[in-house]
Amino acid sequence: MGVSETKMREGGIESSIIDVHAHCFTSKALAGDVASQLERLKGRGISHVAVAGMVNDRFDEEQIWGVVPDWVDNRGDALFDEASDLLAHAQRSKGAIVPLLDTRYLWGNVQATLARYMEEGFCGIKGIYLPDSGNDLGVKGVPDTFGITVAQYRKREWEIFSYAERNNLTVLYHIDARRYGDVVAALLADFPKVRVNIPHFGIGRKAFAPFLDRYPNVFTDFSGLLSHMRENQASYRDFIQHYQDRVCFGSDAILYKVEGSLQYLDALHDLRLPEKVLHKVCVENPNKLMGNALSAADKLA
Repeated sequence: MGVSETKMREGGIESSIIDVHAHCFTSKALAGDVASQLERLKGRGISHVAVAGMVNDRFDEEQIWGVVPDWVDNRGDALFDEASDLLAHAQRSKGAIVPLLDTRYLWGNVQATLARYMEEGFCGIKGIYLPDSGNDLGVKGVPDTFGITVAQYRKREWEIFSYAERNNLTVLYHIDARRYGDVVAALLADFPKVRVNIPHFGIGRKAFAPFLDRYPNVFTDFSGLLSHMRENQASYRDFIQHYQDRVCFGSDAILYKVEGSLQYLDALHDLRLPEKVLHKVCVENPNKLMGNALSAADKLA
């Protein structure tokens, strides 16, 4: 076991680990519990967690579930308008929570709406590509929920990436590289300068690997893959070592049980990666990906 790994296991905070992928679904009423869990993460070296929060000013209770999996246990706003709750948690966390704007319900003037939320305190963007019911989450999809065409939906996604590029914002973008590889290719070709995290190893390592090979600003995380990491340690160790400059620590944890991030930290240690690779995955790569989002989150306190 390397020195840094030992310090992480024993609770040293000097590691400054960044979890680049979590979700809100949590009301302000749970602030005390969230704060205590963040302290436990800090004790294991996890200093920052990027948390995506949805916003919704148009859709009713029936429509909103068209783009949210029914297994989600929502303990926040009933209509998933999470901006107020997430920003309150972020302010209380004194920089530990980095709020990302989940754009799946974004409607209207994309540029102006994004600018408004960034001014309120969001530090980056979360997107998700759900063009049809064949998506990996098994939800209805955005075009059917909105009553728009796939072409109109794609135009919105391009406007989101364009805004991110112009404003040097990090993008966390959930997309299935196996099914929508053409969209991944088109987005990255048009916006190669955007720092983007395509999580879950692209939902298919074989389909996604060529994008990591070609685009230096593309990162990925192993969120949602806990059971696979435990069952296929050699395979995941090899993939992470091969792409050690692109893989980031991410858990997909929900804010009201954010200490679940520790399960991913344990699974990562169990892969017995070299100390240098661990540091890249937990600290160096997340810092490169997040850019100025970390300092922006510090200013919210």
